[in-house]
Amino acid sequence: MALMSDGLTVVPLPIEMQRAIAAAETLDSLATIAQELVENALDAGASRIHVHWNTAAWRLEVTDNGEGIRPADLSQVALPYTSSKLPATGELADITTLGFRGQALHSLAQMAQLTICSRHREAETGWQVRYDAHGEVSSQRPLGMAVGTRVIAEQIFQDWPQRQQGVNPKQLQRRLQEIALCFPQVAWHLLKDGKLWCHWPKVASLGDRLLQLIPQLYPQDLRQISDAQIELVLAPPDRHHRPRPDWLGVAVNGRWVELHSDPSWQEVILEAFGRGLPRQRFPLCIAHLRLPPAAIDWSAEPQKRRIYLREPEQWQSLLVERIGQLLARPATPLSYAGSYQVLRAAEPAARYRTLLSQKPNLSQPSLPPLKVIGQLHNTYIIVEQPEEIWLIEQHIAHERVLYEQIEADWQVVELDKPVLLESLTDAQGQRLQEWGLAIAPFGVQVWAVRSVPALLRDRPDVAAALIELSQVTDLTAAKVAVACRSAIRNGTPLTLAEMQTLVEEWYRCRQPHTCPHGRPICLQLRESSLARFFRRHWVVGKSHGI
Repeated sequence: MALMSDGLTVVPLPIEMQRAIAAAETLDSLATIAQELVENALDAGASRIHVHWNTAAWRLEVTDNGEGIRPADLSQVALPYTSSKLPATGELADITTLGFRGQALHSLAQMAQLTICSRHREAETGWQVRYDAHGEVSSQRPLGMAVGTRVIAEQIFQDWPQRQQGVNPKQLQRRLQEIALCFPQVAWHLLKDGKLWCHWPKVASLGDRLLQLIPQLYPQDLRQISDAQIELVLAPPDRHHRPRPDWLGVAVNGRWVELHSDPSWQEVILEAFGRGLPRQRFPLCIAHLRLPPAAIDWSAEPQKRRIYLREPEQWQSLLVERIGQLLARPATPLSYAGSYQVLRAAEPAARYRTLLSQKPNLSQPSLPPLKVIGQLHNTYIIVEQPEEIWLIEQHIAHERVLYEQIEADWQVVELDKPVLLESLTDAQGQRLQEWGLAIAPFGVQVWAVRSVPALLRDRPDVAAALIELSQVTDLTAAKVAVACRSAIRNGTPLTLAEMQTLVEEWYRCRQPHTCPHGRPICLQLRESSLARFFRRHWVVGKSHGI
């Protein structure tokens, strides 16, 4: 019903207007049309899906090898609010299919000329059915075809020219990529104007699919974990990071979605990566949650791409835990299309020399043989492995160790005598107070500091360090600054015992891939790469190179 602007009369909306509004809400773009048709194919058990987009004819064709549609059902599939996907209970809380609203094909019949060709797996022949704008059958005939379904939508948005102007093929491609990530066991074949657009053969896992979609990736760049509740793939920050959060997302039960919660899921993932990424860079991290249907509140949001979870904290905690597990995995042998790799390593914290007392960590993994053999340019620690040589930059490795310790235990200690800071603004002084430092005015723009972070207490440059701290914006950045200033400097000679201690403590860090600024810590040289460079596989006496 609608209230007239003058407040005089209430009248029902014309039926055609009702249908147009419903159709526009259901299918708001070409990408959404493709998504609805592809999800129907997946619900039908398809293992191969072909999508052909003809730009000039505004024609979209989706073909699958699913179980097909029964002939009797073909006359009803485009009618409003008809669905074959409701659970036996008829309850929204029990839905396990991708589609359930019963509006997609009916809306498509209004927005395009709709034809469906389908042969059910129990039928001897297929049928071709054309539909009018109301979803009623306008013509039908038998058709010889393989088991499966082909949906053809022509002259899409012919009565919505503004929608045609807003069509973006990249948005269509992206939407199909997101669906393909959720269904790696399905082969995808995309055509655009009769030419091959994308081809993604079926693969075993979400990680394998990512390798198809992002050509810059190598298998060694990814880590993945899969269990009954979650399939998670990420790239350690020393291997791959991105300028935009374009591959930072969450899928639920086969559907790439926006999850509503506070904090947002993107914030949760970024927090789980901690200070391991360079500034203004984002991780590659895809999580596919496998949740019981009752965990989703379908009544809170009608759009399928935006859903609410009933207990988001539970699933966010699971995601953070799994991200931590992947980022803390021990190093594994690598093979890379080049002569070097960047290391992966393992779990939490200790301390270099006697800067802070070492704390036991019951979850620490057993160390592999980490044999330090020397120091290069008083900067790089050389570690010999059975099949590798590692070069570890000592300053940023120590910085990572210190950062994780003060992140877990931010200690502020008293000074024997106060330090005076000049030209400090009130905002800077207040910032240091908020971080637990004892600081008070001592004149015009002069402040007396009586307690400092523990790592800075005995430093001769403590005043400069405190001014630097006062200039950062948050406590996390302050901890990074303290760790960086306190770490051993490059150019410092170390004994073998000191280097061995540092390497072992770094290897146990929670996120050993990068320093808190996002710089990679370790370069890994494979023995096989060295052998190829020095041609040790040549047979003496038979090679012209000897």
